[in-house]
Amino acid sequence: MRIRFLKITITFLFFFLPFLSLAGGSGPDYDDYSAELEKIDELLFQGENQLALQMLKELPADDPDSAETLWRLARVHYEMGRLEKERPFELFKQSEEYARATISEAPGNSEGYKWLAIALGAQAKFSDTKTQVRQSREIKESIEEAIVLNPEDDISYLVLSRWHYKVSVLGTLARTFAKIVYGGIPKASLAEAEDLLLQAIALHDRISHRYNLAKVYDRMGRNADAKAQLQNALRLPLTFPEEAEELEKSRKKLKDNNV
Repeated sequence: MRIRFLKITITFLFFFLPFLSLAGGSGPDYDDYSAELEKIDELLFQGENQLALQMLKELPADDPDSAETLWRLARVHYEMGRLEKERPFELFKQSEEYARATISEAPGNSEGYKWLAIALGAQAKFSDTKTQVRQSREIKESIEEAIVLNPEDDISYLVLSRWHYKVSVLGTLARTFAKIVYGGIPKASLAEAEDLLLQAIALHDRISHRYNLAKVYDRMGRNADAKAQLQNALRLPLTFPEEAEELEKSRKKLKDNNV
C-alpha cells in the first residue's frame, strides 16, 4: 500500500506541479520584471545608456507589458543619439521607430506619444525644411495626446513648450514653404511656451524647465526675468542627464552677461 501511495504521489507531482507553478508564477515574474525596469530607469538616470540598452534587450520576449520595454528603448536610443558624434540621426530614427511601436502596442500609453515627439524633434536639425514643416504638425499632435493621456507628466509640457518656442521663431523660408505646401503651420507663441513651462514647474520644478523658461524670457526681451530663471536653475538638483548640459549653459550665460 505504501509503494502504491508513493506512485500516486509521484504521478500527481509529475503531471500537476507544472500547472501549479504556472498558475502561481505570474506574481513573482511580474515583480522581477518591474524590478528590472527600475534598475534600467536608474541606469538611464545615471547616463549608463549602453548598459541600460543591454538590459532592455535581455528582457524576455513575453514581457508582462512590452510597451514598457518599447518606450524605454525609444528613450535610450534618443539619449545615445544626443551624445553621438558620428551617427545621431540614425539613433534618433531608431528612437522614433520604438516610439511608434509603443503606440501600436499600447495606444493608451502616454510615453509612446511623448517619445515620438521627442525623437522627431531631435531629427529636425538634420532634416530639410520640407521635412521639418511636415513633422512639426506630428510633433505637436503627439505631445498634446501625451498630455491628454497623462496630464501630470511635467516633461510633456516641457516638450510642447519647446515646440512653441521653436515654431514661433521659424525663419521666413520655412513659414513661406509651410504656407504654400500645407496652408500654414499650427499657431505657436512665446506666451504659450511660457505658460506651459510654468505648468511644468508647478508639477515638478526642474533645471530644464527653468533653463528653457530663461530662453523664452530672453527671446521676449525680459532680461531680468531670464536672469532670475537661470539663477533658479543653479539651485536645483539634476533629474535627468541632459540637465547637466543645461546647468552648465546656465552658469555660462550668467557669467557671460556679468549677472
